[in-house]
Amino acid sequence: MNILQEVYFVLLFITLTLFIIALKNNVYYVKIIVLLITLWLLVSASAMLLSRVAGVKNNLFIFHISTPLEYLLICLLYRNVVENKSVRSMINLSIPVFFVLSILFSLFIQKPTVNNSYIVLIEYVILIFLSLFYLREILLLQQVTVLHRFPMFWISVGILFYYTGNLIIEGMLNYMINHSMELALRTYRLSYVFKYLIFLLFIIGAVCSMYPASVKNST
Repeated sequence: MNILQEVYFVLLFITLTLFIIALKNNVYYVKIIVLLITLWLLVSASAMLLSRVAGVKNNLFIFHISTPLEYLLICLLYRNVVENKSVRSMINLSIPVFFVLSILFSLFIQKPTVNNSYIVLIEYVILIFLSLFYLREILLLQQVTVLHRFPMFWISVGILFYYTGNLIIEGMLNYMINHSMELALRTYRLSYVFKYLIFLLFIIGAVCSMYPASVKNST
C-alpha cells in the first residue's frame, strides 16, 4: 500500500467514524452517507485484496457492480432532500433506468474486464446536475439561515467537486490506457486529490450535523 492509498483509507475511516457517531441524531442523509462510505470501503478493500493477495490480474468487474449501487445511494440521498417534485420523480425514474443501462453496457459494450467508463460518465453527469440543482435550491428556496453550518451544503459541495474532477479524469482514462499505461497511472493518481477533498468536505458535514442550521421549507 503506497502513501496515497494510506492517506485515502485514513480519511475514509475518519469520515465513516464521524458519520457513525452522527447516526445518534437519526437523520436520513447520515444513514445514506454511512452506507455510501461503507460501499467505498468494501470496493477499495476488495479491489486491493483481489489484485495483491489473490493475484487477480483484472478486478474491474467490481466497479461494474459498485457503480449502480453508488448511483442508487446518492439518488436516494437527493430524493429525500430536493423540494422540486418533478426532479424527485426524475430521480425515481432514473434509478431503474440506470441499473438496466449498467447491465446492458456490461453485457454488450464495455464488458466486466474493461473499465466501464461510459456508464461512469453518465453517472457523473447526472450526479453533478443533482448536486448543482440542490445547491441552487438551498440558496433560493430553502432559506438556510447559517449556510456554513448546514451539513447537506458541505456534502453536496463535496459530491460536486469529486464528480466534476473525476469526470475529466474518467473521460480520458480509457484513451490513455490504450496509448500509455504510465500516463494513465499518473492521471489516475490525480483522482486521489478529489477523493481527499470529498472526505474533508464530508468531515465538515459530519461535524455540522451535530448542530445543523435551521431550514425553512418553501411552500
